Amino acid sequence: MKLIPFIKKRSIATLVFIVSLLIIFNALLIYHYKNIIVKNNAIILKSDEISENVNGLVVELLHNLEMGIRGYSVTKDVNLLSPAMEATMKVDKRFDKIKVALDSQQYDVTQLESLRKTYHDYIDFVLEMKKSVDLDSMQRVKAMMKEDRGLQVFLKWIDVGMKIINYEKVLKAEANIEYQSAVNNNLYLQAFILLIGLPTLGFVIYKMRNDERQRQSLLMKLEENNRRYIFDPGTAIEASNAEEIIGNSIINLQQASEFIENIAEGKYTTEWAGLNDANESRNKTSLAGRLTNMREQLKQLKREEERRLWTNEGLTRFSEIVRNHQNNLTELSNEVIRFLTRYFGAQQGGLFVLREEDTGSYLELAACYAYDRKKFIERRVDIGIGLIGQAYLEGETTLLTKLPQGYTYITSGMGEATPGCLVIVPMKYNDKIEAIIELASLEKFEDYQIIFLEKAGEFVASALQSVRTTERMQQLLTISQRQTEEMRATEEELRQNLEELQATQEAMFRKQEELDRMLQD
Repeated sequence: MKLIPFIKKRSIATLVFIVSLLIIFNALLIYHYKNIIVKNNAIILKSDEISENVNGLVVELLHNLEMGIRGYSVTKDVNLLSPAMEATMKVDKRFDKIKVALDSQQYDVTQLESLRKTYHDYIDFVLEMKKSVDLDSMQRVKAMMKEDRGLQVFLKWIDVGMKIINYEKVLKAEANIEYQSAVNNNLYLQAFILLIGLPTLGFVIYKMRNDERQRQSLLMKLEENNRRYIFDPGTAIEASNAEEIIGNSIINLQQASEFIENIAEGKYTTEWAGLNDANESRNKTSLAGRLTNMREQLKQLKREEERRLWTNEGLTRFSEIVRNHQNNLTELSNEVIRFLTRYFGAQQGGLFVLREEDTGSYLELAACYAYDRKKFIERRVDIGIGLIGQAYLEGETTLLTKLPQGYTYITSGMGEATPGCLVIVPMKYNDKIEAIIELASLEKFEDYQIIFLEKAGEFVASALQSVRTTERMQQLLTISQRQTEEMRATEEELRQNLEELQATQEAMFRKQEELDRMLQD
């Protein structure tokens, strides 16, 4: 009973004491909740780090290995191979970092080590492919590409990596729940203290405002980094809607993953949604811009590879044709012009061979393909006359996209049409022109096709020189054989004359001996 009067007398002190106790209790609870928040925040950060490293096994390492060795296989450019070589050195570091983090979470890393072995096997495969490329074993390289070992590694990653990511999501969700629970309890306590005293209310208000400012700052930084490193749509930044900002980040990452996957599958027509002319300048250094540039480079590499294969295959087949018919000028001319006209998709083709006579040199039509007969009433072209004769004098390739009126027509079931492009190529070997080839087409000839014609011309010119040399040798051989026969006939006549002379001498000797005996008698 004595306690009540004491409290009444010391009401202010009692309130101060009670508020002090509440403040101390509040401070202790705040410290406790802070530890919970820090602990769970650390769990969240670690889970995000592990998930990022696991995703990096595909997004960074596997992608660099795959694209690096494929780019090197196509171009032999060491710069394209360097990302793959750097990835080989980062694999163990990345796996060790993941293993250490998972060990701290008491996660069974057996499957992770299996995934590590799969990556090492793939690295060995990449290095073996590099050796094959360096040795120009293109058949081996093609066979290794068809194995698509990268897909096997990716499937293994899905089996192992997604389990780790899902495990981290569970940890992160639990940490978020505990984190949120701590935050809620802290708010309840602040509300209770608010009812006790204004100082506590002011503290709670201050802390809540401070937390809000930090959250807004983090959201602003997140959006700025998202626009800077991934994709900038060019719209105004609104950091008030956290769900929208986080959702945009997730969508951008998903789109980047799909874009990379499509590029890896060879789908070079894929587009980055939202990237247009208005915001293109903003995304030159962002992931969206870099991936788009990479796509264009890969498309160009694919076009160059197709042209290179077209050229190599054509030259191989063409050299075989020249080799098989190099002993017969007529067959060689017909096969050459037929092959080149068909291979180029041209509508007309003609081969003019140099003829050298005592009266002078001229070009003669040796073979033609799909030409209108009216154009070749004159099968002889004098040097310096017309486009073909002028091309012989200049010794340079002539490409015309506008043909002279009435020069030639392409005849088909639809009627006659003027060719859209005409190319005239001197075929020379050791700087000597042996023939002129002329192709006419409705479509324009590309630079690589003209280069192909010039290279093919060297084969034809060399074969023509060989044919002419063979013809001259045969002529000389015929003359030599005729002279040999004449010499043999002369030698036989001399032998017969000698035998007659010897017989005459023997008869004279016999008569002389008879005469001597008669004189002695």
